[in-house]
Amino acid sequence: MLMNTYLDAAEAAHAELTRIDQVAGDGDFGDNLRDGLRGVVFRLPAGADLATEFDVAATWFLDEVGGTSGPLIGLLLREIAAELAEPGDEDTALVAGLTGGLAAVQRVGEAQVGDRTMVDCLAPTVDGLRTATGPVDWTATAAAALTHARATADLRARMGRASYVGERVLGTPDAGAMGIALLFWALAVHRDPAARDSLTDPAHLDG
Repeated sequence: MLMNTYLDAAEAAHAELTRIDQVAGDGDFGDNLRDGLRGVVFRLPAGADLATEFDVAATWFLDEVGGTSGPLIGLLLREIAAELAEPGDEDTALVAGLTGGLAAVQRVGEAQVGDRTMVDCLAPTVDGLRTATGPVDWTATAAAALTHARATADLRARMGRASYVGERVLGTPDAGAMGIALLFWALAVHRDPAARDSLTDPAHLDG
């Protein structure tokens, strides 16, 4: 299941996510993402389809996962779940859900590209999906998402707790952006298990 794969990535990246979040925040992002996904996987019914996986995950993150990022990830997952619940092509639904999820995250969180948040990974990655022609290349998309997430290391935070630490964050990427990159990693591996061999190991997100 995709959420098991996302959990695998969050488990592998936990130490790295904690380290980079400690630079700008209270260091709990790795715990929140990993423990949130553990809760999701525990509650997934046997044989759940992808729409159900995202629906269960959205409900859990919205209702139970703390921190600033938990509910925002829940909003993203809820939009994806809604699109997957409709008849049609799975890749088309995923792109539409990610697009709607980006809009929801920005509406509620009020972040823009350049603020050093998960939006700095999500927005350009979604833009790439929307403008691409032909079948979706999820492996290339996951690689691009990681590149966008790593690029937040060059940004000064303009929102949240990180905005108070000034230049101290420079050189270290945003943990929330890295968490979104892990979602794209999971999507790529879900669509093509062989992608594990060509994508960056989640335990070494920051190079």
